[in-house]
Amino acid sequence: MGETSITGTGALHTPAVHTAPNELEVLGTDVTLIAPLRTLAEADLGIRLNFTVLDGIEAQRRGALQPDSFDIYDQWFHDLDLVWPARSLKPIDVNRIDRWSEILELPVFSSGKHGEELGSNPRDLLFVQADGELKHVQSDSISMLPTVYNADSFAVIGAGARANAGSWADLLSSEWCGRVAIQADAAIGVLDLLLAMQAGNRFQVRDIGNLDLAEIEQFIRLVRESQLRGQFYGFWTDTVPELGPDDPPILSTMWWANFLALRARGVQVEMCTPAEGYRGWFGGMALSRCLSGRRMDIAYEYLNWWLSGGPGALMARNGAYAATPQATRSVLAPAEWDFWYEGKAAACDMKDPFGNVVFRKGERREGGASAARLSRIVTWNSVMDEHNLLVRLWEAITRDGLL
Repeated sequence: MGETSITGTGALHTPAVHTAPNELEVLGTDVTLIAPLRTLAEADLGIRLNFTVLDGIEAQRRGALQPDSFDIYDQWFHDLDLVWPARSLKPIDVNRIDRWSEILELPVFSSGKHGEELGSNPRDLLFVQADGELKHVQSDSISMLPTVYNADSFAVIGAGARANAGSWADLLSSEWCGRVAIQADAAIGVLDLLLAMQAGNRFQVRDIGNLDLAEIEQFIRLVRESQLRGQFYGFWTDTVPELGPDDPPILSTMWWANFLALRARGVQVEMCTPAEGYRGWFGGMALSRCLSGRRMDIAYEYLNWWLSGGPGALMARNGAYAATPQATRSVLAPAEWDFWYEGKAAACDMKDPFGNVVFRKGERREGGASAARLSRIVTWNSVMDEHNLLVRLWEAITRDGLL
């Protein structure tokens, strides 16, 4: 994906090395950097926001290598395994975060809860230690402010689509041969296929979130065999494939933002509930090491604004859960809270952040209430110890199949 930058006026721009005192440069993806959020932030805070929107892989590269091109890095916790060692980010002082205690009440960050998930668990990457390392041991400094999170799976896209796939194993089944689309980011797509192999008893590993060298080689061999059999429709980066009216349905790994975007355009798509559980992701915002002075103060104002309720309401309408759910509940209409968080049937038509109807009255969200969905996360997006090798081998497979 090429770079897209959205300024306060909606025009394209080249990110500046230094911004004016009342401006912030925010680097991230279109999962969170959407126009309605920028509009709301500028109105509430009286500042100008410049969004640089890239796909996840390109945002990660810039986050690690060009800290002077952004003020705030809006990405995913698993990216910290790569970006934090590059020393492009600076710690966040939790004493300057207004709703910090509410965040710590989330099960993923509470001691003894949800500690069994594999992958790059956000709890283990949250706190900055005296030696600069990231661990779960509490301190007054964090690497990234938690903002939004969710549990992802896959969806059936196309005419006559119905959620008739209920296992990760379906991604590698003969029934869907030639009609399977996979996320291209190794920290995400690899996990999805490992879940598929594990569910289908094709390949068992010690820890699907952290393969050793021999396991990586075996995994890549199995993926390559599936590719040669014609299993994959292709690999997507930030946008899932859309089909023509005469194309047969496909099975695609899916983010909720993508799912709702398809529904908003009238595309037939049904999200699936995997019997084995979900792959989870957690988003957040980090500070560039180049921040100082007044721009640092504005950056903290923006971080706190993100926890104030309004942004969480927008993210709920985009399918994600907020790190401060009670603040979000105070902004959402009761019918919206019941639908997005409690898993109840829609009491009225539900709209996305752009005003498009995405669920009709009487429909329900896949997977039920937020607590039920999140309790079934079995792995988080992951950067493995042998990530560099895995990415080289993975990209050799995905490069020619990018959609």
